[in-house]
Amino acid sequence: MQQIGQPYQLLSMPWRRAKQEVKMGRIDGYFTAIPNDDMQGYAQLSAPLFLENWYWFWHQRHAGPHSQTKIRYGAILGSHQADWFNAKDYKPELEVGDIAQLVQLLAIGRIDVIVADLDDFNHAVQRLKLPPQQYRQAFLRYVPLGVYFSMARLQQRPGFMQHFNAGVHLCAPAPFALPETEQQHIVALLLANLLDLSRNPQLRSAVLQQNERAASLASVMQADAQWQHQVQHNGAAGSMAQQLLNSAVSAVLRSWQANYADTVTEVILMDNQGANVAISDITTDYWQGDEMQFLGVFAQQHDYFIDVVEYDQSTQGFQVKLSVPLTDDNGHHIGALSIGVDVERALSQD
Repeated sequence: MQQIGQPYQLLSMPWRRAKQEVKMGRIDGYFTAIPNDDMQGYAQLSAPLFLENWYWFWHQRHAGPHSQTKIRYGAILGSHQADWFNAKDYKPELEVGDIAQLVQLLAIGRIDVIVADLDDFNHAVQRLKLPPQQYRQAFLRYVPLGVYFSMARLQQRPGFMQHFNAGVHLCAPAPFALPETEQQHIVALLLANLLDLSRNPQLRSAVLQQNERAASLASVMQADAQWQHQVQHNGAAGSMAQQLLNSAVSAVLRSWQANYADTVTEVILMDNQGANVAISDITTDYWQGDEMQFLGVFAQQHDYFIDVVEYDQSTQGFQVKLSVPLTDDNGHHIGALSIGVDVERALSQD
């Protein structure tokens, strides 16, 4: 609010009351908030302040969330998880005041299954000095937490939400990195086949040919500016992006991507400067040389690189980039190959 010069007042109240106050027009917004169908028509959700990583948790003596017998759920009273349970018609058996109480109820068998943020659950187990091996877990979903602003207020302030979303990253904590277990899940699912693709002779030949042109960085940046302008203002038809998309090498990338349905969202092949050589879909930029999908693997010791989680406000989806270096016959780095991975779809696959 300070960044965009907006005076504000903060009030403390329960989530349920805050939602009702927004609907009644008595306050302008509330946070933190998860996407909620009940707020449709009353308020609009901002870009995320941060992400929560929701898992199912249960005691090892229970069959878990997919049990065929009746499941006793537990939740924190008034929490996002309680709202989610109610939206899914899962009636919590008990609703308590905090995560520590939930974990203790799991331990003594008063409830069977809970949903909690991964870090919150692990911290509670450590604080209570309980053996973590007695609990089982399974990924459920990522949840963006933002601010719900009243539609009535947004109509009075055209452009406010755009300015707020542009500045909200200044208030957010550090970028959300996947926990090691989730990284390894994605690696096990995709890395071997991605490395096979990186050894495709057609891809190597295309990268070497583009490298041989030895374009200056200035010319690459000029091409990048032209690419972005065409994509943003003229549409894809007839653009540099469309021409590259129609190439034979881009067709190879699309064919490979088709094996992964919606799990792989894009494939980008880059030269030794990070410029596009082939693409499976239209990209907003031609030059990726300043992004971690290139910098994380090119001329680095890593065999692969997984970037932080990105949130797409328009699709409300979560993506990470998995990248590998492209090498010549002598093992020298000549470029990079990167894929976008729908995290939730990937983590839901065994």
